[in-house]
Amino acid sequence: MHESAIAKSILEIVSQRLHSIGAPATAHNVSVVFGEFRNAEPESVEFAFDNMKAFYPGAANCQLVINTISAMAQCKRAQHKYHPEASNAYRCPTCDSGIGNLLQGEELDVVNVVVELDQTE
Repeated sequence: MHESAIAKSILEIVSQRLHSIGAPATAHNVSVVFGEFRNAEPESVEFAFDNMKAFYPGAANCQLVINTISAMAQCKRAQHKYHPEASNAYRCPTCDSGIGNLLQGEELDVVNVVVELDQTE
């Protein structure tokens, strides 16, 4: 399952961040930018993340925050910018040409990990 591999990669980034602190810490949340055309289901990534996080020290209570980025394309013919949709076969609604360049919508980036140092008595 592709989504499980994505969730595992996110958890490994969280784990590396916790390790880099050099002191006991806990991850509260991790924010991810997820493009509309990423070819993976955000809900499935979240499901896999929630089922694997207990295996990563300091991440058991970590929440995954997914921010979805809409796709934006530029057409071949006139360089119009538009949102590609299946209903129009991903063609430019202004001039009917195909996608020349996908400007955004394939992102998958960890943008923030919120951690808290564990307080010891």
